[in-house]
Amino acid sequence: MRGLWLACFLLFSWLSHAWAANIQIEKLKDDISLISVVGEFTEGDDAHFKNLAITTDKAVVFFDSPGGLAGVGMEIGRTISIKGFATGVDRKAMCASSCGLAWLAGKIRFITPTSKVGFHAVFKDDAGQKDVSSAGNALVGSYLQQLNLNANVIVYVTDAAPGAMQWLTADDAKRIGLEIDLLTDDDPPPQAGPVPFGGDTSASYAPTTVTVTPPPQPQGPAWRLYEYTDLPGYDLPGMPLKVFTVENCKLECDGNDRCRAFTFNEAHNVCFLKGMASEAMQFSGAVSGYKGSDGDIRRIGHDFGPSLQFRTSRNVEIIGKPFAKFNGSTLDACQDQCIATAACEGFNYYRNGMCFMFKARKPTRNNLLSVAGSRTN
Repeated sequence: MRGLWLACFLLFSWLSHAWAANIQIEKLKDDISLISVVGEFTEGDDAHFKNLAITTDKAVVFFDSPGGLAGVGMEIGRTISIKGFATGVDRKAMCASSCGLAWLAGKIRFITPTSKVGFHAVFKDDAGQKDVSSAGNALVGSYLQQLNLNANVIVYVTDAAPGAMQWLTADDAKRIGLEIDLLTDDDPPPQAGPVPFGGDTSASYAPTTVTVTPPPQPQGPAWRLYEYTDLPGYDLPGMPLKVFTVENCKLECDGNDRCRAFTFNEAHNVCFLKGMASEAMQFSGAVSGYKGSDGDIRRIGHDFGPSLQFRTSRNVEIIGKPFAKFNGSTLDACQDQCIATAACEGFNYYRNGMCFMFKARKPTRNNLLSVAGSRTN
């Protein structure tokens, strides 16, 4: 049985690059279906998922989603549980927030060492202010009990604050009694070509002389530092930490097995450890670090360097009357247009593609649907 699910897993790794729709189903052999759920959970996605799920009796559901509406995630999870489907998160894919709630419903829960499955408390948005929702978390607790998950899992899933993320590790799963199926790359046969982390393809053969040279030791991912840059989101619980240098912040990250990135605010001497990072934003007075390759991080807009005093942040908006607005914009274009316009002191960008430019930087307020940037000089 595990072999069949593994075949689905490998097929999803190839198909996920071709599918553009949010929820799709692919019929495979042996009456098994592969269901792909990609993107943010919005209203109606649970009904769409249910309509696809009723067409098959055996399926593995793969997620790549930052989350979305908690109710939608739980309804998708209930359908998965009723049907007895397996769930999985592909290599380097993410399943966070309400997506994690749906993933938990799998009869078998697949994950890889590079998958990201994250949880945080349910929150309510009161005029842009994220506050923990007691009623919402009670519903999550009831849902998890229906899945026959224990109290340790319930506490773990709802422990992190709304602005943070509890990233699941194999050790965490074992500690809280959550059964997972950890897939690794050990099974494929070795192939000719470059050897990861350096080394020589002949290193596995017996030496022909009495001199034995120890093989090169695998090296972890290299640190990459970004000045005047913020890596938004994915904060670990308990942030920020009070430190005094970038190096101290980096050392804190090195000492935390969940940490893959950090942002250090030089003005306030605070450090934000992060479970992952996906984008970089212009932010004067901040230095960020990331373990990985440059291709893992997408720069928002042009890199203007240290000469520009400008900060761009998510989940905030400027309140006021704009002097210009554009439809069908992108975040990159909105930010860069404001920077290039002398009269623009700040901008708001919304998910529907609207860009607003302002002659003032304040007042501001929290808004989960907005990104704002402003000059700081």
